[in-house]
Amino acid sequence: MLSKYFTALAAFATGAVLAANQTGPYHIHITGKTDKSIDGYGASYHAGAAIEALVYLAGPANGTSQEYYYDYLSYNPETGAVSQPGYLVWQLPLSGPNGTTYVPEAMILETQGNWASNVAPAMFYPGDEQGAAVSFYDDDAGAPANHSVYLTGRDDSGYTDARPEQGPGPIVDATNWHLCYQYVGGGYWYETVSWVFSLPPSNPTCRPVNLALELI
Repeated sequence: MLSKYFTALAAFATGAVLAANQTGPYHIHITGKTDKSIDGYGASYHAGAAIEALVYLAGPANGTSQEYYYDYLSYNPETGAVSQPGYLVWQLPLSGPNGTTYVPEAMILETQGNWASNVAPAMFYPGDEQGAAVSFYDDDAGAPANHSVYLTGRDDSGYTDARPEQGPGPIVDATNWHLCYQYVGGGYWYETVSWVFSLPPSNPTCRPVNLALELI
């Protein structure tokens, strides 16, 4: 499986850092929904070959391990206006004979590997083929410096064993972000940003949080 990511590294390492449809850099501000002592930022920590986990660090953000970008999936070619959703991206630095190059790594929610859990850690892998499509609200009108991050899905809580006449459930915005202590990647123990698919989380260390993008 890792060979796929080494191939992606070779393909991306010759490219420029910023894509045409990329904005940033941002810090990922993490605050507790119920535990107000949680007030810190996301950081990319090594979790395997070209793999990083999005972990929580208390206090102010500092350094490139805490700088992220937002890649839009589409935009209006006439006006240049971008459209949501998009991918959260970290730039993996690689040192070589020609200096440092950067490999874009899109954030995914790791749903494979532990089928006994409803907790999916946020991870970064080379490329964006598996990126989690995230959106954000403009929290500060007229000053795009703080954006609440959410995922969009269909609400199936009203389904019965009879086919509903109204069709699929309504589209809803969800913010089931948590901080959870867990093993990720090649067996690294971190307090990671995670998505909980159904409440309560099976991992008892999980604490609910909000994520927001802060323009640097």
